[in-house]
Amino acid sequence: MVHGVGIDIVSVDKFKAVMDRRGSKFLSRLFTAEELEYCLTRRYPEIHLSARFAAKNSLFKALGRTLGYSSVEVKRAISGAPALRIAGNSTDGLRCNLSMAHSKEYSMAETIVEVLE
Repeated sequence: MVHGVGIDIVSVDKFKAVMDRRGSKFLSRLFTAEELEYCLTRRYPEIHLSARFAAKNSLFKALGRTLGYSSVEVKRAISGAPALRIAGNSTDGLRCNLSMAHSKEYSMAETIVEVLE
């Protein structure tokens, strides 16, 4: 049974402008060390970071509540598909399905949260 659906879209240019203005302290509040390690080694880190930001916001919308940004991590499953790791037990009994996409202009993500029976 579906608990909720969330979708979010982020302008890569606007995200980069905030990133440049606020610096590493801003990034460390939003992302885990593993996410930063992965994204900051890419040619255009702002694309990958903005996609993860969109993923976290889409999760919050699907859940109907906000968690701490750094308590949610976007990882890659063995298959290569994006997956969410959520610290603590705030989503016990729920399955989170994530889809992400990005271009040079926009990053977007959709999360469907299902109740496990």
